[in-house]
Amino acid sequence: MPVTHRASRPRILGTAALAAVAVAALAPGQQAASASSSSELGFGSKIYVDQNLAGGEPFVLHPSNGKAAPGRLVYTSHEGTTHLFRDGVLTAPKGTSDFVTTYRNQVIIWTSDDNGATWKRVDWQGTGFFTNPAVNTGFSDPDLTEDAGGTIYNTGIDLANDALFSSPDYGATWPTGTVQCDQGDRPWLAGGKAHQVFLATNVQGGQHTIFESDDSGATCKQLATHPNGDGKLFYDKRTGSLVEPFVSSAGVGVGVMHPGETSFTDHLVSAGGIQSHWPSIAIDKGGNYYLTWDTDNRDPNGTAGCGALPGVAGGATGGPSPLPNSIMLSWSGDGGRTWAKPLTVAHPGTRVLWPWVTAADSGHAAVVWYQYDTLTDPDCGTGDISIYAASLDSFGRSKGPHVTVTEASHGPIHAGGTCQGGTTCAATGQDRRLGDFFTVATDYRGCLLIASGDTMLTDPITGMQLPTSRPILIRQNHGDGLAGRDCGTSKKKGSGTAAAGFVLPETPAAPGAGLLLAVAALGGVALAMTQRRGRRLRALPA
Repeated sequence: MPVTHRASRPRILGTAALAAVAVAALAPGQQAASASSSSELGFGSKIYVDQNLAGGEPFVLHPSNGKAAPGRLVYTSHEGTTHLFRDGVLTAPKGTSDFVTTYRNQVIIWTSDDNGATWKRVDWQGTGFFTNPAVNTGFSDPDLTEDAGGTIYNTGIDLANDALFSSPDYGATWPTGTVQCDQGDRPWLAGGKAHQVFLATNVQGGQHTIFESDDSGATCKQLATHPNGDGKLFYDKRTGSLVEPFVSSAGVGVGVMHPGETSFTDHLVSAGGIQSHWPSIAIDKGGNYYLTWDTDNRDPNGTAGCGALPGVAGGATGGPSPLPNSIMLSWSGDGGRTWAKPLTVAHPGTRVLWPWVTAADSGHAAVVWYQYDTLTDPDCGTGDISIYAASLDSFGRSKGPHVTVTEASHGPIHAGGTCQGGTTCAATGQDRRLGDFFTVATDYRGCLLIASGDTMLTDPITGMQLPTSRPILIRQNHGDGLAGRDCGTSKKKGSGTAAAGFVLPETPAAPGAGLLLAVAALGGVALAMTQRRGRRLRALPA
């Protein structure tokens, strides 16, 4: 299909523009009419950030508010404790050794000074810890954000604590924080004014509790609750509002809490359920909001799906059969009060999942997702997963936004099932190495940076599957970025082997690491964590 000419950059979306787009938006199940698969959007080969440490649920961030060099990036991921693939633990001695000897009960952090071509691990005082354990303890659920003063924040949990900690020097050191901001599950962060950050975390029953810190994460105080909050929250710099997605029995939407308020006002965007654990939102520089999610189309009379309780009994089949599903996107130009009719970004006829959205200049956004090459139920599925990306712009034009779609990963990053049953996956022997999501961000030019786990490497001794995924970065290297700058480069594309990043020598095993691994391999850790959470099964992310 020929490339659609890029329209002039739109103004902030208003009600009239939203109405025009809504008329032209597509019904569910249709492919985007203005989509094209072309050279407008291109990506280099995947770069392994680290070939020894785990890479599930990763984030990458370019420090944009400070004075960091243009090539400075920070990357973080889950340490792998509840992302262990039992078969890999038992049959991959080198991969298992990597996990044991480097385990520090902290989320992993790397930095790069060449826009992701090479990486080095953050190392606290030569100990192999990534940060001071006095201010950061917790192997799971990282998230990166930045406040208006350039301070970067991260988080990690142990299921008994939500740690919150920060870096004043673009990820080099992380001196400030608290181990116990709260004791909820799956915390999300949003940087506010200088030294201000917000943390949303799940408490008993699944509702979000919002905490605020005004001292760079040294202390926290409770701010509000959001009964249906489900996903990463954002701080709207134009209005000072907190914005986060929600999922309820009515459908999916966005909640907004304005300054001075103590509760969120929910705005329903689309009725119906979703497949992923949560939707994803973004806010562009013009103040426009974006929301993306995947649908969960199924034949209720079929029996080709996973069992009624994903992650239990080995993901046995017998549930409603999966049907081809879609990646959806909607947007708001008035602070979330009204939303455009949802646009179908992708409907390939297979199974798609885990969309994530990012935005930069006004009216410019991008969505990434995992795409199976066959129609399957991911939790007990078959087939290969590749990463796809869509660049969207010109949201204000009458025919709807221009959408350019391409395969970003140049081949699969995972083969087989993707267990979505949370911490029970390790106990049942299912594959949860990718975690529950992957993310996309932008560099200083607005060029896309995709952070994902990857399971294509194998154990160098046995050739078997590794116990954890490995972190990768995929950089946009063709077409305009979301800030309108050219992402092309004359430099040689990075490859998984040549540009694997700098890897520190293996460090001595942390106390108790061997015992931890043995318990995890037997599924005891996963079962104990499940019991402690007491949450609905759909959202057991850890």
